[in-house]
Parts: sequence; structure tokens; C-alpha cells
Amino acid sequence: MQFSKIKTRIIRHLGMMHTLWHYRKNGVYCFNFHRIGDANSCKYDPNVFSCSAEDLEKHLYFIKNNFEIINQSRFIEIINTNQEIDKKYAYITFDDGYLDNYQLAFPILKAMNVSATFFVATGLIESNVIPWWDEIAWHLKQSNLSELNLSSWDKSVVLSKNINKTIREVLSQFKSSAASIEEQLLELRQITGMVLEEYESEFLSWSNIVEMESAGMTIGAHSHSHRIFSSLSAEELSHELYHAKMLLEEKLSSKVLSISYPVGNASTYNKYMFDEIESQGYQLAFSFRYFINQQVRKNKLQLGRFSISEPFDEIKFMELCLNAPTL
Repeated sequence: MQFSKIKTRIIRHLGMMHTLWHYRKNGVYCFNFHRIGDANSCKYDPNVFSCSAEDLEKHLYFIKNNFEIINQSRFIEIINTNQEIDKKYAYITFDDGYLDNYQLAFPILKAMNVSATFFVATGLIESNVIPWWDEIAWHLKQSNLSELNLSSWDKSVVLSKNINKTIREVLSQFKSSAASIEEQLLELRQITGMVLEEYESEFLSWSNIVEMESAGMTIGAHSHSHRIFSSLSAEELSHELYHAKMLLEEKLSSKVLSISYPVGNASTYNKYMFDEIESQGYQLAFSFRYFINQQVRKNKLQLGRFSISEPFDEIKFMELCLNAPTL
């Protein structure tokens, strides 16, 4: 990793990025977005924002002009026919199902004639239930704590004035703890002594989702309650997979064939889940791991994605693609 960073700096210094760009690897480059808009105006977790609407358009313009963008049907066809991937394909995804995906991202995608897959957590659709990561961020923004150390953590987190950094560090501790998110959140509420009594949903409605599908977008599952799969029993996992798919297919005209893992890093899912995922009718499953997908038939239930989390910068975007390992 250190060698890769040094190599990147040298390449950038020598102005060779555009030359190397023509020799980037073949594969399916899956680009993932979350929220679109102004992170600074958010009352909850600002780190969920990928970029502004203006920067989304710049990202998509660059991707469209440098890759062949494929939709879900084409992706599944490539896998099922075991085609050799001899091109640079791109696959666009959005996670969680925030309302700004409909208000800001959807019109841009339509105008640019770009297909994308939106992975939605069905328990958040038309719900006034605040997602756990946003509630954690709300507590941190409201409290006067200088340090936080839950009973299941192996170290404390110093709450600095840089609230975005603090939220990232605390969420990292929540995700890596042996205790469940629910147990930790209960303890956090007790520590801060605060309860969020009113929450106006910031998530998609069913009519939004139906309209997006009718316009050519693909809707996938992101579980029902956005619980981390590795923390679930076999019965709970089966319920999350089945319930999300069932609710979506009741409203949509197409079968739900893909899912993205909540959180999606290597510790949140494992190969022992794959049989259950496939038996429920899912043909693709997406992680949140940084890989170019080459062996897509072998890894169809753990496909890698590139996280977009900052304004568009052509050189940095090229570096992101050129430095990525393959799967």
C-alpha cells in the first residue's frame, strides 16, 4: 500500500496519469454513491453524502465518456454466459434510499440517459424511524461530551471539534464492536440523556421508487432494517433477505435480483451466507470493498465497488481506478 502511494505521487509529479489511463485494466468498475446534496446543511451524518448534484453530474459525465455503462440485465448476462470481460465496463449504484436520490440524482441520470441501481432498505421507506447511523450522529452533534467509551469498546474516542471526523471514528467503533448496534445505541442514549422525539423522514416514498423503476432505473434490496448481516442469526438473515425482496416486488413490475450488503466491508458478510442469498432469488450481491471486478461469475455474491465520497477531481478519479486491485 505504501509503495502504491509512492508510485502514484511519482506518476502524478511526472504528469503521466493521462497516459496510463489508456492502459487501465479491463473489468466491471462499480461506482457507489450514497446521499447527494449539501452535507453541511445536514442535521445528521454528513459523511453519508457522496457529493453535490453538480459533482454527481461531473462524475457521471466522465464515467460515460470513459466506460461502457451497463445495467443490471447486461451484468447478469455477462455472468450467466461466462463472457470474457475485455472492456472497461461501469455499473452505477446508490445505497440506502435517501430522498435526495430521487430529488437530485434521478433527474440527472434521466437527462444523461444513464442507468443506475438503487439499493433501498425497505424498513426506511415512508418511515419516521431514524436510521442508527444518523441517530448516532445526532447525539454527537447535540452532546457536550469530550470523550466517549461504550462498555463493549476496546478504546475510547476523543470527541474533537471536527465533528465529521468524530462521527466517522465513533461509527467505526460501533461497526467493529462485538455488541449489537441496538445495544450500543441504547447505551449511547443513556450516556447523553437525550432522545430524538421527532424525525421527519429523509427517505424515498413508494411512489418515488415506482416512478424511478418505470423510467428505467433498477431497484435492488439493501436488507429490510439495515442491520449488519454478520450480527444476525440464520433465521434473522433469512427474514431480512425475504422481507425486503417481498415488499419491493409487491410494488415493482420487475423481480428484485440484486442486493447490497449493509455497511458492506469484509467483516459484515461471509461466504456461508451465499447459499441463503442465492436460494432467495438474488443473482448479484454487492459489497463495499475496493476492487475492479474481473472474475464476476466466481464472485457474483461479493462484487466490489468504488466509494465516491468527495467532489469530482479528474486526476484523483483516475488514481482511484488505476490503483484498484482486482477480484
